[in-house]
Amino acid sequence: TATERIWEILPGLQFWLVFFAAILLSYYQPVWAALFIICFDLYWVLKAVNVATHLMASYRKFRFFVTIDWLDYARRLANIPLFIEFLSAQKRQTRQTLERAYYAQEIQRLKKLVAGGKTAAGIRPFYHVVLIPFYDESFEVLDSTLDALTKVNYPIREQLILLLASEQRAGKTAQDTCGQIRKKYEKYFFKFFITVHPDGLPGEIKGKSANASYAVEAILPLLADLNIGQDQVLVSNFDSDTIVHPQYFARVMYEFLTADKPYQKSFQPIAVYNNNIWDSPALIRVVSVSNSFWQFTESSRPDRLRTFSSHTMSLKTLTEVGFWKKDIVNEDGYIYWQCYLHYNGDYQVVPLFIPISLDTCLAPTTWETLKNQYKQKRRWAYNVEYYPQLIPRLLRSKAPFWDKMYKLYQYVEGNFNWATASIMISTLGWLPLFLGGQAFQQSVIGYNLPQATKALMTIATAFLIFSVYINLVLLPPRPEKYSIWRSVMMYVQWIFVPIVSVIFGSLPAIEAQTRLMFGRYLEFWVTPKARKGENTGLAMKEMRPVKST
Repeated sequence: TATERIWEILPGLQFWLVFFAAILLSYYQPVWAALFIICFDLYWVLKAVNVATHLMASYRKFRFFVTIDWLDYARRLANIPLFIEFLSAQKRQTRQTLERAYYAQEIQRLKKLVAGGKTAAGIRPFYHVVLIPFYDESFEVLDSTLDALTKVNYPIREQLILLLASEQRAGKTAQDTCGQIRKKYEKYFFKFFITVHPDGLPGEIKGKSANASYAVEAILPLLADLNIGQDQVLVSNFDSDTIVHPQYFARVMYEFLTADKPYQKSFQPIAVYNNNIWDSPALIRVVSVSNSFWQFTESSRPDRLRTFSSHTMSLKTLTEVGFWKKDIVNEDGYIYWQCYLHYNGDYQVVPLFIPISLDTCLAPTTWETLKNQYKQKRRWAYNVEYYPQLIPRLLRSKAPFWDKMYKLYQYVEGNFNWATASIMISTLGWLPLFLGGQAFQQSVIGYNLPQATKALMTIATAFLIFSVYINLVLLPPRPEKYSIWRSVMMYVQWIFVPIVSVIFGSLPAIEAQTRLMFGRYLEFWVTPKARKGENTGLAMKEMRPVKST
């Protein structure tokens, strides 16, 4: 419709208006342009300080949470008053400020449950459906994913249901892979289901969302035959390369059982890209680590946190909102908005501070790897496809006014900055000096613009030190096939941040928004998965099993 086209045009129009306005302003009003650039740079310095603060806070919590035996905690909920006493003892025994604060927070949260009449909760009535949609991924990739699932600290044979969702259009090779996986791993799980998503169903695009929705809908009768209610099932929608932390399901279960409104929550782990990090090129490593840092930062700000990539939610909730939309490219983010709108704003994403490990982009050649990374980032940036459906519904929703306005601002501002920030800082910021003429160059502002910009960017760059530190401590051990120089490059690679931020940040976002603006819609693009050796996803020390209490 005409209204939908207006919303589709808006994000791209925003960028191009700012882009050309910056050029015109630099030529006709260079002083104004220079003042705007200095203010914009200052805004990003403050943003960098804020991000670094949240990154470190989230990382500290992450390091603590991976040491907890969450299965033991979940089982202790069978007697909540006794568990409160246990946590009180833990609080007395530690001198760590973060740990004491966490125990105090949990004690208060559990006391509220008891005050509301809930004195016991157990994991036994609940089942986890592990949904793995895939297209043409190799047996090797799926094998490592399933192998990690067999190592989780949870009653696998009693409570984990594996749902392998294949695509009919992938042909016989995909079905052969399903057969191999089933033969090797069926014995480990309570149930093992395989679905084949038919090609060309009406109202669908060729993508993960349609396959995932079809798969879960297909097993509903099978769950009913097993006398398993939808309110007893949690669904983890995992990418095919997801290597889960051994405590993942126990951690989810603990948060679900202690939530005030568990069916109005999604549960989000922190994605790190360690499966093949040592094999990928330096530019790709910077992109992948930056993606992880974004997850760390957002986890420290629950009001901003949205579902991304692999995550978990209730089957009851998923059914109520109509499953994942079958005609959009980025279903992982939109499912949050579906729930937020359905529950009139009373829906949250709970940060787990537990990692999962995914693949970096990797192809047989470096050039192909770089192209694949660009396409993946373009697909992620295509979440502007939500504009026509999301914004009108959000404005009309019964969610609290200021909350929905704040979330609308976050969504619009995030997409705008994605396209403009790196271009503005690295390129457009120098335009007044080139277009403003000699008079501007000899003015006080013209003389000081480069110095001011350089000083502000130096301050912002200094906060990369935090990123470098966290990147190095999260790395799995270096494979023996690589020399010490590969480790050295893990430090050197950070000089590529300015290049990466433009090529794999602004440019794919600009293309995605411009395509939508002109109605040249993107289709779902499956990121090829490749390995050049061992999978190091479980080798990071934070992924190691916790000793049982």
